[in-house]
Amino acid sequence: MRARLLILSAFLLVSACASDSAAPDDADATTTTGAGTATTLPEVRPTVADEEPPTWYGEMVNLHDLTAGQCFNRYSWFQDDRHIEFDTVVPCELPHQAEIYLHVQHPARQGAPWPGDSEMEGFARSQCYEAFDEFVGVIYELSELEIAFLVPNRTDFEHDVAQFRGVHCYVVHAEAEDLINTARGSLR
Repeated sequence: MRARLLILSAFLLVSACASDSAAPDDADATTTTGAGTATTLPEVRPTVADEEPPTWYGEMVNLHDLTAGQCFNRYSWFQDDRHIEFDTVVPCELPHQAEIYLHVQHPARQGAPWPGDSEMEGFARSQCYEAFDEFVGVIYELSELEIAFLVPNRTDFEHDVAQFRGVHCYVVHAEAEDLINTARGSLR
């Protein structure tokens, strides 16, 4: 009888030790309540230091509403752990960050599905590159300006009524300096 108790005790001890060491690696992410139900601990995000809103000028605008020849600024900051962004349209004669030089429609037929991010960005890149030297007056590789573009997202592209297909090409200074006056024919 004593041998059976000893074997039973050894078996229980090994079982108890094995269950403790077999706990999953992510045990710290889940805890069990007294009622036996598992709950997930909330993820703690690092807080971002608040920033003062920048001094801005111009009229707030949706960049997709702008056309070739219009200049704009982009503003961005963090406040109460939120990333705040907006854009303003400004006269090109005043300091500005960017100028739209081409607005072109993607050639997808009416009702076509979203071609994908790679296709949209490839289409934008090729259209913007092809029109750059005619706008600035110098080839892209020799310019101090950079090409940037704005493409529609999947939701806007596939929208039943609106079907935004427009790609906006714009120039910015390579060193993030403000531009003054139009970049058209500037040889920059």
